[in-house]
Amino acid sequence: MTKRLKIWLVLLLVGAGITAGGAGYMKYQEHKEREAMLEIVKSEEAKEIFENWIYKEDPNAFTDEGIIRNYQIDYDSIEKSPMGGLFVTLIINNKPELDITCTINKNKGKLESNSSTVSPELTKLIEVEGGQ
Repeated sequence: MTKRLKIWLVLLLVGAGITAGGAGYMKYQEHKEREAMLEIVKSEEAKEIFENWIYKEDPNAFTDEGIIRNYQIDYDSIEKSPMGGLFVTLIINNKPELDITCTINKNKGKLESNSSTVSPELTKLIEVEGGQ
């Protein structure tokens, strides 16, 4: 093997190592970011925000008179908003077609939410069965 070929092989291996290391670092960063998002969404502060949106849609939520009986956070739906913050979808009454998607973000260290979107199916159910 010539000296030039050995140098090229070493450079190729070093380049491959750097690329693999960079990819591993990126995966690690994505994992850490995902963990941070989950921590926010699972917080009591977020729960309060989610339930406030639910009560705005159904003032009798979580009661026998209410349309909305329960909700779960769709953890697979959590993603970063292009404007900052997070999009989080709440599945209502164990039915994926009934959902509320909230945008939550931190403002001066406090979690807040300024917008939500209600699925057409949930809107219709609340209007028909809730008499609103």
